[in-house]
Amino acid sequence: MSTPKILKIPTAKVFEPLLSPARYKGVYGGRGSGKSHFFGELLVETCQAERGTLAVCIREAQRTLAQSSKRLIESKIASLGLAHGFRSFSDKIATPGDGVIIFRGMQSYTFKAAITVIVAGFLGAIWLGLKVMLGK
Repeated sequence: MSTPKILKIPTAKVFEPLLSPARYKGVYGGRGSGKSHFFGELLVETCQAERGTLAVCIREAQRTLAQSSKRLIESKIASLGLAHGFRSFSDKIATPGDGVIIFRGMQSYTFKAAITVIVAGFLGAIWLGLKVMLGK
């Protein structure tokens, strides 16, 4: 039996509070603030540590998988040296222990349906990328 791989992922100080256990984690910020990279690495780490994790990445404006988080997660898997445990398909990523990460556009879900999935705990992880516009 092989020893589990210990991941050493450098984390920006601003994201360190998000490493503590919590049912829900959320951040906001501008473009280029590192949110997607942090949560991409966290999702890969979660899938590696908690085998069989089921996850969905929902993006508000996603017309194709090229506009999804899929490419970023694939690059995180490669950079962390975990390609042997993950298998990338055209529409999903199979994770260790028969888990899966799927990718959807928000048009596939109403906001209420997405929240229902989160609250009911049907999935181990949800990456919900929304751009919220507030009026005056």
